[in-house]
Amino acid sequence: MEFQYLASRLAEHGAYPSEFRTAISRSYYAVFNLGISLLGEMGFLIIKNQYAHHEVYLHFNNSGDTDLIKVASKFGDLRTRRNHADYDLARDDVEKKETAKMLVYSAGRLIETMDKCCKGPKRGEIIKSIQDWKKSISA
Repeated sequence: MEFQYLASRLAEHGAYPSEFRTAISRSYYAVFNLGISLLGEMGFLIIKNQYAHHEVYLHFNNSGDTDLIKVASKFGDLRTRRNHADYDLARDDVEKKETAKMLVYSAGRLIETMDKCCKGPKRGEIIKSIQDWKKSISA
């Protein structure tokens, strides 16, 4: 969670556009890395390559858990904003303190929800739903 801590510090105390862009990017990666870790703990290996981001999204979107399905959607939105922050230097919305703070806060909520769902009482149901989904796409 060091990325989320750094993102929070940059969003709160930053003064430059590059700090706000970096806060958004690091916050996204905090969510992404936790997603890979939690899925791995549940037995789903996500290979870290160019498809890993979409794989995390797909696994949560097919988890059968309403909260994780919402996480998947918001994860996709956060990835879009991270792409804006990292690659689209003409966009100035990602250079604003308010935007960075809002996105870092949103990422923090996603982290809390992912952790609660993947380690909570519905863990077994989530694993089963993802396994069923994976079987259905490999058949």
